[in-house]
Amino acid sequence: MKYKEFVKWCNERACDGYWNIPTAHFCIVIMDMINTKPFWKREKEWQNVYKDIVIKSVIEPIEKKIAELVGDTNVKD
Repeated sequence: MKYKEFVKWCNERACDGYWNIPTAHFCIVIMDMINTKPFWKREKEWQNVYKDIVIKSVIEPIEKKIAELVGDTNVKD
């Protein structure tokens, strides 16, 4: 996942209501920290520092929960 994909994912979750306030706050803080970097360094910062943590602790659990709610069987465990 690239940084722009993460931002898009966050925007989609903000619109569909599948996340809670602490998770939204966490994602906003991550985006704020990355956005303090010059635009040409943001992707590298995302890949090197935040990507693995955010995917494992935020994105995968929420995607799994969404899949359970909508009955999608194509999501990895």
